[in-house]
Amino acid sequence: MMELYKEEKTVVTKRELRSMLLTRLNSLQTDVNTVPEKAKCYLTELRKTRNDKRKALMDIYAEEYAPAKVTDFSGLPKKEGDMTGEMLDFSNGFDNYIASLEKEYLDAKKQRKEAIRLLTLMLSLKQPYSRILYLRYYKRLSPEDACFEMHIARSTLFRKQSTALSQLMELFAECNGIIMKPDK
Repeated sequence: MMELYKEEKTVVTKRELRSMLLTRLNSLQTDVNTVPEKAKCYLTELRKTRNDKRKALMDIYAEEYAPAKVTDFSGLPKKEGDMTGEMLDFSNGFDNYIASLEKEYLDAKKQRKEAIRLLTLMLSLKQPYSRILYLRYYKRLSPEDACFEMHIARSTLFRKQSTALSQLMELFAECNGIIMKPDK
């Protein structure tokens, strides 16, 4: 018989999930709309031809990491083998630098993708819940401004916001294979 692989599900308490979700919601606008400076530089470099890209990245890398020649207090000149070793280390460092830029870019891309997915989940809630979360976490409106925008009382805003967060938690857990267990 063929054995089926079960997806590993993460088990968290409602409090932990709520905390995780609030952390993501608080940085939602930034994560969706902001691309880190290094990621922008990397994208710019990717658009260049291969040789131009390597030369430009080598210049950036050399500017930050090239070994600096300083006065040698021993009075003995360096041997050719010493310089070759330094250049090999420098070259290996450049490859590592390129790999770190790529990893940083991929991390930023993943973070943005997850933020867009959370925004989509948030907007899929029924009204007024999606609008409340949108105004509070994406638009970053204060409770007073959100109340004014929606023409509701402050207590109503917080009650509906709590309900909206609970609904979003359930939807988020369902979409991400998370099992919520009750708080102790």
